[in-house]
Amino acid sequence: MGGNAAEIKIRKFEDKENLLGDVSKAYKEGLYSDINIIVKDNVSIPTSRFMLACRVPYFATLLYGGFGDNSASLPFTLDCCDSQIFRLILNFVWEGEIDLSELNIQSLLDLLETARFLCIDRLVEGIEDHLEFLLDRKMIEFKDCLIALNFAILNKFTKASSLLLSFIDQNLRTISFLPKFADLSEASIQMLLNLEERISSEIDLFTAFVNWIKNKETVSEEVKTEMLGCFNLGQFDRKDLIDKVRKTRFFDDKEVCDVLEAHIEKLQDDVKSKEKQNKELGERLQEQSRRVEETKAGIVLSTSLQPTTAATFDYCCSLDQTHFVNKIEFTLEDLQYLNSYCVQVWNGVSWIKIIDCRELIHTGKQILHFERMKIHLLGVKVTGSKHVLDGSPCFYTPASISSFSASLI
Repeated sequence: MGGNAAEIKIRKFEDKENLLGDVSKAYKEGLYSDINIIVKDNVSIPTSRFMLACRVPYFATLLYGGFGDNSASLPFTLDCCDSQIFRLILNFVWEGEIDLSELNIQSLLDLLETARFLCIDRLVEGIEDHLEFLLDRKMIEFKDCLIALNFAILNKFTKASSLLLSFIDQNLRTISFLPKFADLSEASIQMLLNLEERISSEIDLFTAFVNWIKNKETVSEEVKTEMLGCFNLGQFDRKDLIDKVRKTRFFDDKEVCDVLEAHIEKLQDDVKSKEKQNKELGERLQEQSRRVEETKAGIVLSTSLQPTTAATFDYCCSLDQTHFVNKIEFTLEDLQYLNSYCVQVWNGVSWIKIIDCRELIHTGKQILHFERMKIHLLGVKVTGSKHVLDGSPCFYTPASISSFSASLI
């Protein structure tokens, strides 16, 4: 009994799917309506006070707050939207979803405005996210963006305004020549001109302004001057200043000429800088040519091998820098002895043995050829010595080495 009781205690019956289904059925069949909402196009739409109050903060306050009116017979007037938009709101209220993909730009904007009026913040965020989705994938026409921008700025939708301004800026060269571009409000143009982190060039923005201000006789000189103040003449190149900006007569010739003079001075500085760079490049090329000629002549470096106390080598030398070498020469000075030796080089990464002369037959001048390689350090180890006459071995100081040279032939 105790075990069964424990099972019964922890078991839970769920009926969420039927709950949602029953609510949806009541909505679709118009059941249990106790209030009529008359919207802007004078259509009366019946629905449930309870559902409105549960899902919409505006109605919760209006119907059950301090301003509540419990009269079921009197219709309620809602002037913020028409019947199409309010039915979308009811879809959200009763079924928790709205298919935004079926809406044109104007309906989307009307729904956005209504959602904010009714204080449905999560729906406002959802609509703005959908707008961002459309813009990111360029699934919205350019002319519709202009309509939306005017709406968003007029109604102070900050996120939507930012999204639309950024999109228009990215496509300004095309959008500014659309007939609808002239319909942008002064506020919209001001926002576009003052956009931070702008992508469009100064000349593209100026061209857009010129296209917009044509035939705008109602724009005051004060506003026009303020808008022109958004442009930096120094950002225009010389050709655009002469061919486009100056011809509009929006700026004094002196201002334009001053900027042109600055351009000329910069150009002169650039020419001098390039002349200096070319001179330096020429000198480097001459030096490289000299080195190439020296290399062709077979001389990279002549130096001496120095005795070393390291166990690895008897003599070692360091070139002034890494060179390509395929020939070395040195002299075994003590002619009374025949010697054997090995030669290793350091290429900047590891030691490599290039010559291993084991036979005791070497004395005098040694000329060694090998495959070309980079060399920075070179070491010689005398591995054995014997007297020329009697062949007796030498057990003391190894043969002296002199007249070392390395070359590329």
